[in-house]
Amino acid sequence: MLEALITFLLSVTEGMGYFGIYFYMVMVGTFVPVPSELVLVPAGYLASQGQMNYWLLLLSGSLGSLSGALINYFFAKLIIKKLLSHKVGFIEKVTNFFDAHGKISVFVAPLTPGLGQYISLPAGISHMPLRFFIPFTYAANIIWVGFMLAVGHMFGKNPDDAHGIVVEGTLFLFGLAILTAILYVTLTFRRKSQNS
Repeated sequence: MLEALITFLLSVTEGMGYFGIYFYMVMVGTFVPVPSELVLVPAGYLASQGQMNYWLLLLSGSLGSLSGALINYFFAKLIIKKLLSHKVGFIEKVTNFFDAHGKISVFVAPLTPGLGQYISLPAGISHMPLRFFIPFTYAANIIWVGFMLAVGHMFGKNPDDAHGIVVEGTLFLFGLAILTAILYVTLTFRRKSQNS
């Protein structure tokens, strides 16, 4: 049963090609609840077998995620903000938060499963400048997509050691997100104490 499911996922992923993976990751980047792992891990495996190119997968996957995040951003900026126009206090709180912590938020959230595709909504409501939103969001997405592809690649190259590497890699990824957040908070408090 499991072997049949894996074969099916590999077949579907290969059939999607790079453009299909791009559009799938656009959905992942929006609020559509589809998991990136279903496509990226098999794609990484296919890359390890020489059936797909790792770097083209990384490019199509990360650009797809960014495109989805931009859809969320503009949806929130143009539609959700109007729907919430009567909630002035809420919009003001979101805007104040993103003015102070928007950059770190859009970078760390995509590295934590379940938050990545939603952080672009408050970013759009607060009109976070795209010159910050795009590079910070893309940096986080390229790390996440690269990690998922690497998991599949490791399974293809060395399945015996893959489980341990996945655990270590996951811990590293979460550690990176936590360390980034701690560093940001420390620098923010230090800056405030120097200015006061």
